[in-house]
Order: sequence, then structure tokens, then C-alpha cells
Amino acid sequence: MSAHPYVHKKIALTTKHDKLRLIKPAFDEYVGCELFEVNLDTDKLGTFSGEIERVAPPRETAIQKARIGMKKKGLSLGTASEGSVGPDPIVPFIHSNTEHLVLVDDEIGIVISETYRSFEITATTITAAPGQDLTSFLEKADFPNHALIVRPNMQISSNCIKGINNHEQLITAIEKSSKYSHNGFVVIESDLRAMHSPSRQRNIEEVAKLLAMRVNLLCPNCQIPGWGRVGYEKGLNCSECELENPDAIRQEKLGCVKCDHVELGKVIASVLDPAQCNFCNP
Repeated sequence: MSAHPYVHKKIALTTKHDKLRLIKPAFDEYVGCELFEVNLDTDKLGTFSGEIERVAPPRETAIQKARIGMKKKGLSLGTASEGSVGPDPIVPFIHSNTEHLVLVDDEIGIVISETYRSFEITATTITAAPGQDLTSFLEKADFPNHALIVRPNMQISSNCIKGINNHEQLITAIEKSSKYSHNGFVVIESDLRAMHSPSRQRNIEEVAKLLAMRVNLLCPNCQIPGWGRVGYEKGLNCSECELENPDAIRQEKLGCVKCDHVELGKVIASVLDPAQCNFCNP
């Protein structure tokens, strides 16, 4: 069996937030490439704290990041990640973290991507005044293990003080920011940049494993890396009333990122639970 096409290949990881230590171990284990960091200003594509709005969707932003590093190093292979934290689109009243990681190969014209969504994320915010008791909030924010950002109330575009990881810095930042606030209050929030958020770091490690495992798999038809799930076969009959729910997931559909080869994968379910049936449980 021939070696994987990316073994010993140089792959540029574009980041300014210390992600190499989170992503490289999975690529070392599953791919065997030479992943190295290209430290460039990726904040121009958007920031968590809101000074610069992210215009493109997360996957496209990650691709843009990867190509910035590829261009800098003159490589056809690059990778980058983009994360988002906010109200979960499916589960109400809870925040989630979705991490996107891509590998761009401009030599053969493919993008391999994976996504990992987790509710295990520390993301808190409070509006407070200088001298206010923050004990409960700081416990919830897991401070100083997770760093904080302080900014004037109702002012996102400037005067953010980031990377606060001790109480003295926090007090100083609150006093300073309150002077720029129209009402003397400040906003204190989690610093969600990767190097300051251990809970987000764990999610980046998970998406790195998913992507590295996918990159490791070659298409059985054309031998291009990136073979994996591209969708689902749907349609299940209820085990009770036997009526079909056409939207119920039945089986994984596996595909290639280059050619149109598709195969069926793991069976998710063979019958529909009556609890999920629109007739038995309307």
C-alpha cells in the first residue's frame, strides 16, 4: 500500500491565537504531514469581541485564513480554523461553540472540512460598575482560568481591554473603561480567543481529530484524501403504526470531495421510534 499523499508534506496553519499545539497532534497521528504555524493577523477577517465584523460564513472565513498563510509561504497546502459562540440554533436558552476546520489543497483543487459543535463552552457576560461584587460572576466565568475582556458599556468598536487573567488587571481595566462609558458601567465578558479559552481549546482539539481522520481516508474511486460523510439517506417507517417519516435519518452517505463517487455508510436506524412519529406523537 502506497504512502498517504500528504506524508511529510509541509502544511501551513494560519493563526495568531496559538492553535498549533491544539491541531498538530491529530495531524501527526493520522496524516504524518509537517504542520507548522504561520502567525499572521487573521483578526482582519473578524473578531469575537466585535470590533471587526465577520462578513463571510465560518467555513469560508477559515478557507480565507488558510489561503493567507499559503500565499505567505508559497505553498499549495494550508489549514485554518474559525469558531463561533452564541445561542444554539437548535436547543433554546443555551450557548454552544461550533468549530470549523479546513484543509485547502490548491494543487488538486479541493477543500476538506469538518465541524464540531459543543455545549461545553465557558461564555459569560455582565454589565457592572466599578467596585461591584463580582464573586458569583467570576466563578461562573471560571476566572482566571478563562481570561476576560472589559470594555465601556454600549461601546464595542474601541477601548476593549483583552486577555485579563488576574484580579489586579481586572480592577484596573474596569476603572479605566468606566471613564469612557456614558453611564460609568462596563461590560465584562469571556475572552473567547483560543489562547485564552481552555473550554474552546478542547473543542478545537476535537475538530482537529475529526478533520485529521477524514484527511487520512482516501476515496476508494480516485484515491483523493477527504473521504467521509457528505449527508444522510432519509425515510423510516414507524415501528408502531408503520407510517413513513420521510425526514427521519436512516443511514450515512459517504462521498468524495473531488469526484462524484458515493457509497452508503453506517446504518443509523432501521425503524422509527414512535416517540418521533408525527402520527403516534403529534
